[in-house]
Amino acid sequence: MLFHHVKLGTQPHKLTQDTTLLQNEKCIVKAAAGTLTLPILIDDTPSGHFFIGKGQLALDTIMETTRGAVGKPLVKDLTHPFAMFSEDMDLKQVATTSQDLTSMGYKSADEFLTIANDKFDQFTHGRHGNFDIERNVNIFAFANEHSRWDILIAKDDNIVYTSKEKVYVSKGNGHSVSLGPGSIFVSRKGKTVIIDNGNILVDRHES
Repeated sequence: MLFHHVKLGTQPHKLTQDTTLLQNEKCIVKAAAGTLTLPILIDDTPSGHFFIGKGQLALDTIMETTRGAVGKPLVKDLTHPFAMFSEDMDLKQVATTSQDLTSMGYKSADEFLTIANDKFDQFTHGRHGNFDIERNVNIFAFANEHSRWDILIAKDDNIVYTSKEKVYVSKGNGHSVSLGPGSIFVSRKGKTVIIDNGNILVDRHES
């Protein structure tokens, strides 16, 4: 999909139930009931959602070796705003009321829209130009406490995740790479190579 401009819509909604936004063999992303949403518009076409509320990201980055499992899963509570770009996600939601906004700490819809757009602009930088998003791909951008954005890209069981602390890539067929502070894990074609705090392990699985 080729687009020239991305922005938020102006009508806030809230989720009426806990919602699974993405689930595959390696990853799950959820948003909690009551989370506020705005549509993401690409060339004025709804192409995703911006979420302000609560949710959870869980990513299985464990690698199995003949000496046991290495690594640990990534689990994050989503308390900062996050964006989802997807053409296929219909949400169970209703238009917000003034009471909904007040309970979330906003004095008015205008205040909510201003704060939401300011946060979204930190990610898009008021972006104009040509960008190509492949169909059937879900892209998430998670704001964090460092005023940066963690990115998750998923297509089928293929995953790419990047943050300040971690990079993880999985092709969903036993091929994966995980990079973290002081560690590199690589699994490919039945072989796992682990470099962790200066220690090196090469493990070959029996076919």
